[in-house]
Amino acid sequence: METGEKVNRGLKALGEKVLNSDQCTACGACLSLCPYLRSWKGRVVKLDNCNLEEGRCFAYCPRTEVDLDEVYRGFFGKSYEEIEMGPVRKIMMARAKDPIWTKKAQTGGVVSALIDFALREGVIQAGVLTPRDGDLLPQGKIITNRKAVLSCAGSSYVSGPTLEALNRGPWKGQERIGIVGLPCQALALARMKTSTLEKKTPIDRVDLVIGLFCTWALDYKPFMAFLYKRVSSLSIKKLNITPPPERILEVMAGKTLSRIPVDDIRPFIRPSCRVCLDMTAELSDISVGTVEGKEGWNTVIVRTAMGENLLKRAKKAGVIETRPLPKDNLSHLKEASLLKKRRALDALKEMGEIEKGYFTLSANLIKCILSESGETLP
Repeated sequence: METGEKVNRGLKALGEKVLNSDQCTACGACLSLCPYLRSWKGRVVKLDNCNLEEGRCFAYCPRTEVDLDEVYRGFFGKSYEEIEMGPVRKIMMARAKDPIWTKKAQTGGVVSALIDFALREGVIQAGVLTPRDGDLLPQGKIITNRKAVLSCAGSSYVSGPTLEALNRGPWKGQERIGIVGLPCQALALARMKTSTLEKKTPIDRVDLVIGLFCTWALDYKPFMAFLYKRVSSLSIKKLNITPPPERILEVMAGKTLSRIPVDDIRPFIRPSCRVCLDMTAELSDISVGTVEGKEGWNTVIVRTAMGENLLKRAKKAGVIETRPLPKDNLSHLKEASLLKKRRALDALKEMGEIEKGYFTLSANLIKCILSESGETLP
C-alpha cells in the first residue's frame, strides 16, 4: 500500500545509505557543494542535517542507486554491454619517452606525460590531479603547467577527495578541463554529466578523463597509523606495489626502502571497494594501469574518440611510444576485471543491495558476469 511519502534523495539518504554505512569512497564529488559536508583525514564528515528532498550530494555519489545503462548511454551513447572491461577502441602497452616522467611518475609515466601534452597542445587549459604531501593525504589540485603535473606524479594507494577541487575552483569560466581519477571518481563525473539537477560545477567543461586501474584503495587514517609503526616517521617519498606473484608494498621513507607484504595492508582497504564493479575505470576517455611482467610499461585502454585522438597526437609528437599488449596479459586483464565484478556482485548480494536496487542492470547481464568470471585468481 502506497503511503505517498516522498523518497529522500538528499543528504539524509546519503548519510543513511553511504556515510553511516561505511560505503563512502571519499571521491570528493559531494564536497564544496554543500555547507554541511567536509573532508577530514581522508573521510567525508556530515556537520549537520539538511532538509532538501533531493540534492547533488546524493545524485553525484558513486555509491548511491545508479542506473548503469543510463550512465553508459550518457557517456558512450550506448548501454552497458561490454561486460569484460567496458567499451574498448584500442588496447596497448605504452610508456613515456622523456625520462622526466619515467623517473618521477608511476610505472611508464603515461598519465603524467599525456596530461602535460594535453596542456601544451591546448587540448585542455587546466587539469585536476591528486598530489600528496609527505604523510600521503591526497587532495585535489588544479594544475596548469608541467611543474604542477610533476608535483602530482606517483601513487599513494590512498583514496582522497580529488573531485572537491573541481567543485571548489577557482575557475575563470572558460577553461577546458582534464581530470585524472580512480574508477569511483570517473563514475561520479559521469553521474554529474547525466544528472538532471542544475549544475553548479564546471562539469560541462570537463573534456578529458584519464582513469586509473584500481582493485582497491586504502583508508588513510588507519593505514598511516600502521605505516608509521612499520616504517618510520620520516617523510614518505614513494610507494609502489610489485606485480604478482610477489605483491609487496615498497615504501621509500628518507633513504630507506621498506618492503611490506600486501596482505598486511588489506585490513585497511575501504569497505566501499568491496562493492565496486569497475577495475579498469571504464567511464574514461583513456584508462591506464600497469603491465604485469613488463617493468616500466603501462597498459592503456582507449575508449572514446577524444582519447584516441590525444593518444595518436602524443605518439606522433614523440611523447609516448606504444607496443601491442601481449595476448597473455590481455587475457589475464579480462579475467581480473571480471573477477572484480563478480566479487562486487557477491558482496552486494550478501548485503541485500541488489534487491534494494543499488544499481540497475539486467538479470541476464548479472548472470553473464557471474558465469564468465570463472574461478578466483591466485
